[in-house]
Amino acid sequence: MKRTFTTLKTFPDFDQAKELKRFLCKNEIRSFLNDNHDSPVGDFEVKVITTDLKNATRLLEEKTEQMVGEVAGDYCLYSYSTPQLYDILVNKDVWSDFDFMLAKKILHEKGMPTDADTLYSIKKEKAKNTAKPKTNQIVHILAGYVLALLGGVAGIVIGFLMWNSQKQMPGGVSVFSYTDVERKHGRIIFGLGILIFAIIISLRLRQIPN
Repeated sequence: MKRTFTTLKTFPDFDQAKELKRFLCKNEIRSFLNDNHDSPVGDFEVKVITTDLKNATRLLEEKTEQMVGEVAGDYCLYSYSTPQLYDILVNKDVWSDFDFMLAKKILHEKGMPTDADTLYSIKKEKAKNTAKPKTNQIVHILAGYVLALLGGVAGIVIGFLMWNSQKQMPGGVSVFSYTDVERKHGRIIFGLGILIFAIIISLRLRQIPN
């Protein structure tokens, strides 16, 4: 019967991956370390036989819970604010299991909810705030007009970016980085910059002797 393997955890650091493999071996879980550091993925995978995945996951959770229970009160996460702790929970993929569980524990100790509905609401609100265009760009706009009037390429670039700049949301949707009013200024700055630049080039060409 052919054995299939499933990735249990990935690590950017070889020593962390090796430590997990050692832990699994100690608990009689068969595993191997897949080195991807030379590939675009750039990480180290610890794989286990698919039939052992459930048991390996349970052992890893138990180990992490034990570490969380033994952590000292001066650990850095205890100095984090409530919004920062929630940020760990809604961005689980970029934090370790230990930090995730400890953040959850600290929030529980503060009497704060950590259920799925609460985390979904926080994530949704964060995405909505991220999608809001940049505001208070008065200095940026004035600088663009000045540079455009001086005939510099920088003014043209600033205008173009304000007019067309976009950012990608977590869901893959692209939104404009600036408000409609600021984008209108960007379009004017861009056009003005092109016009002044063309005039300057034309005047310099006339000065060239035949």
